[in-house]
Amino acid sequence: MSAKIYSYGHGIWVLHCPGCGYDHPFHTDPAHHPTGQSWKWNGSLELPTITPSLLVFKNVPAQRCHSFIKDGKIQFLADCFHKLRGQTVEIPDYEDD
Repeated sequence: MSAKIYSYGHGIWVLHCPGCGYDHPFHTDPAHHPTGQSWKWNGSLELPTITPSLLVFKNVPAQRCHSFIKDGKIQFLADCFHKLRGQTVEIPDYEDD
């Protein structure tokens, strides 16, 4: 099993979203987030669980991507703009090019 998330360093991690096609970052160290926010992560690269939800482009409904990450799967919420909203899919392996 390959890694689903990648470290940018300083407590910043990223996963690739198959719904919107963008990488979604999350911070595990509040000191490196502009608002001091951080997410809890189970430490698994292969079957990550992250809380709370990831919300990307919050104020842009035409690009909003909102999901729960649990056991290596992405559960897309109903307020997503893309075709995977309402579905749960495997997180793709992260390709570091």
